[in-house]
Parts: sequence; C-alpha cells; structure tokens
Amino acid sequence: MKQTDQTISKAMTLLNQGKYESAQIICKRIIARAPLHYQANLLLGVIALNTHKLNIAEKHLQLAQKSAKSNHDKAQALSNLSLSLSYQQRFIEALEYINQALGLKQQAIFYCNRANIFEQLSRWSKMQEDLISAISIDPNIPEAYISLALAKRHLNDSVTALELLEQCPEYTEQDWLNEWALLNGINNRIDKVGEQLSVLSLSDDAMISLGDYALEQNYPDIARALYLLMLKKCPNHATLNHQLNALQGIPSTQAPLEYVKSLFNSCADQFEDRLVNQLQYTLPDLLVTQLSDFLPTTAISVVDLGCGTGLLGKALSSKVSISSLTGVDISEAMLEHAGKKKLYHQLVHDDVLSSLQATKNTDLIMAADVLIYIGELTSLFNHANHALKDNGIFAFSIESCSTSWRLDQSGRYQHSADYIRALLNESNFSLEHSAICDLRLEKNQSVAGEIFILKKHG
Repeated sequence: MKQTDQTISKAMTLLNQGKYESAQIICKRIIARAPLHYQANLLLGVIALNTHKLNIAEKHLQLAQKSAKSNHDKAQALSNLSLSLSYQQRFIEALEYINQALGLKQQAIFYCNRANIFEQLSRWSKMQEDLISAISIDPNIPEAYISLALAKRHLNDSVTALELLEQCPEYTEQDWLNEWALLNGINNRIDKVGEQLSVLSLSDDAMISLGDYALEQNYPDIARALYLLMLKKCPNHATLNHQLNALQGIPSTQAPLEYVKSLFNSCADQFEDRLVNQLQYTLPDLLVTQLSDFLPTTAISVVDLGCGTGLLGKALSSKVSISSLTGVDISEAMLEHAGKKKLYHQLVHDDVLSSLQATKNTDLIMAADVLIYIGELTSLFNHANHALKDNGIFAFSIESCSTSWRLDQSGRYQHSADYIRALLNESNFSLEHSAICDLRLEKNQSVAGEIFILKKHG
C-alpha cells in the first residue's frame, strides 16, 4: 500500500507538471493490478478531461465515484464527472452529479461548476445564487466575480454587474476585460473603455476580442463601437476591418488571410472538442455519406482544402480507398493537429487558391466549412476545375442565404443555391447532387447549409 501511495504521489506530481503521458502510464499500471483503485481512476479521468477524451474521462470518473471510501473523495469524483458530462453538452446529467457532490461537500469550486451548468441552461437566477455561495466560501476566485457579473447582466442588472467587476480593477485578464467592456457599452460608457485601452498594453488580438465578445453576446452595436475604438489605434488591421465590414454590411470578396490564420491558430487546441462536443458538428460524416455514390471503387487522390484538424480526412479514410490524401490549411496550428492523426500523405501550409494552382490531375477536392471565408467564388471554382482530372469531383458545403452571397455579421460568408448553380456553366462543372443540412449550432440554434457535389466535364 505504501508503495502504491508513493507511485500515486509521483503520478499527481507529473499531472501537475502537465506530463500527462507519464502520469497515465503509472495510473494504468495500478489499474491493471487494482481496477477499482480510486486515485488511479480519478487521475486517469482528470487526464482524459484535460486532453478532451471525454468518453474515457466519464468511464474512469464513474469508477472513481463508485470506489470512493470517503465523502470528500466521492464528491471530488462526482464534480469531475459532472464536468465531463457538461463538456459533452449533457447538462441535465451533469446537474444531477454536481448536486450529489454538493450534497456531500459544499466547496466553492463545486458551486462554480454548477453555476457554469446553469449558464448553459440559461438559468440566470440559479447561476447567481451559486456564485454568491461560492464567493461567500472563497472570496478569492476572480472567475466567480466575472461569471456573477454575467449572470446579473442577463438579469437586467448591468449597473450592479459593472460595479462588481470594478471592485477588482487590478484583474485585467481577457475574460474580465471582455465583460467589463461590454458592460460599459450597455451603460453608455464606451469612452471609459477608450481611456482604459490607452493605459493598458494589450495586443491587437486582445483588443479585438473585446468587440468579438460583444458580438458573440448579441450586442452588434456595442461590438461596432468597440471595433471603431480599436481602429484608431491600428487603422490598417486586416481582421479589424473585416469585422467592421461584416457589421456594416460592406461586402469584401473574401476574408483576409491574416484574419483566417489568426482565427484558427488561436482556437486550434480547443477546436475539435468545441466543434464536435459543443456545437454538434457532423458535417464531415454528412459530406462523406453524400459523396459515396459518386466515387470510384479504385483508390483515388484527394485534396482536403481547409483540412483543419483532419476531421474530414478521418471520415473519408474510413469509407474510401485513397492513394494520396493532401491536407491544406492556412493555420500552422491546425496542420499540427491534423498531422497527429497520421492520415495525410502530405500537409501543405498555404491558402486555398494558391494550393489549387499548384495541384493537377486529382480525383477529388473537398472543402467542408471553407467557403464561409470566401465571398465571390468564381476564382475558386476555376482553380478547382484546373486542379481536377476529367470527371473529377468537387465536394463542398455552404452556409445558406437567400441572396447570391453576403458577408454575415459573424464574419462568415453565406451563399445561395441559385448562386452556386449559376457558376456551373462558367466553370465547366455539372451538378451531380445537393442536399440541405444543418452545419452546426450557433447560440443554440442550427445553422442552415447545403452540400454540393460537382463533376468536372470530360
């Protein structure tokens, strides 16, 4: 037992150092001898949580909570189990487990975890109650004050919410700044934000995040005001100008490459977990299912435009014989994640049009959620046609709209089915198939889109 305790202690040290693989090896050895070992299962669950392997996390945390000998240990396992379920959008189940944890032990972090669930369920009064309880137990949790301010804003008490944040003005992390700037906008104090920005040494990305957050929270007028404040500091910033164009309805033909690159480099580590587990993203599987009837049975060469972390390449590889799979992305961080899947024969760091110019005689070009960063599609279609063999396939998705194409306030482009069909003859393609689909969730609403499968004329 003493030896096992020492081994677990070593695993915990490795976990705290971020050395997950080494900690995991130790815990798995213990599990091999004692499958219901509480601490080994708890640590494996936490490691899986931190690496976004949520099914594995759930399995080990269930074992940990069942094998716990004390209320303290059981509560810890239940709280982490609740987190794993929350990350999977299973909020009602998550709520049941965090309630059990709080029934055993009233810890500030447990109240914060339950408040996060209430936030996802838009139960603002309950969220506020739990955060007040958390702060009464431990007043030194800055995140609790930010979340409490958010809850009060949703309860139409933006004055008190702003006062709450300004009790700790020395706390200038991004989340605090985002909510603080938004609350100033709601309280007609945008000038106050400008004064603060002149004092703080914020990066361009940090400043732009203030407007992005306001837009995400559905305050487009405040987002525009914040972007205009930042424009005074960096008038030629490509991302900033793109976001302002989107809010002001000024169409540019495509999103700046710097904007797309920065966007995906910043979210690469959380991208797959957020898209699949939180936004219910199934487009890769949908696209491959629609494609299956239009591909030869022999091995094919494939170019995956905007491959991201490799979700589409993974979906295709399990269904189709592939002689060559090339992934293209403007984001180095995304390509790094795609490389870990060990599916691609080649990964290319380039933009979509340039990569197609360098491609010839490929059988299939795929683009899932790529056209949302390009407005006018004539060049893309012509380049895709050039890169394909005769009778080659171009398969892609669009985010739908009723006009030909438009730049949405989200910063993404939307296209109509009529616009796509109008491009076919100009670009030497025929329409083989199209299917209306839901692309993902946004603000808990489905985003309407459509899948198209085109064939190059022989």
